[in-house]
Amino acid sequence: MSNAKLAAFTAALIMAVGSNASAQSSQLAVKSPPGLTRARLVAWCKDHPNARADCRQVRADTREIRADRKEVRADAREVRADRKEVRADRKELRKDIKAGAKKEVEADKKEINSYRKDLREHRKDRRSDVRDARKVARK
Repeated sequence: MSNAKLAAFTAALIMAVGSNASAQSSQLAVKSPPGLTRARLVAWCKDHPNARADCRQVRADTREIRADRKEVRADAREVRADRKEVRADRKELRKDIKAGAKKEVEADKKEINSYRKDLREHRKDRRSDVRDARKVARK
């Protein structure tokens, strides 16, 4: 191979490596524009799959929001279950009152009070979880 061919081949190789490196670096250095709201950042990330750092944070936030919503739904189920228990105990209490069983009436009253206490706690938990989920979603 002559010196001219070798120089041309080397120059072509350097140009190819340089263009590949700049293409890779441009893919990695994609950053979201500053000052985007969360909703706009989510939309921006869908259009720019190579923006890793910003979009990774968006995905993590989305997972956190989903987990919070799941927790809220679980709390709502607990509240409904507590209501059913209270209703059933009240029916049982009325039956015991009609039958005249004083000891069972007292036991049922205590049960109803404990279920009502649980119900209040579960409602509080649900409200706080809803508030937290809304705060996270607003960020």
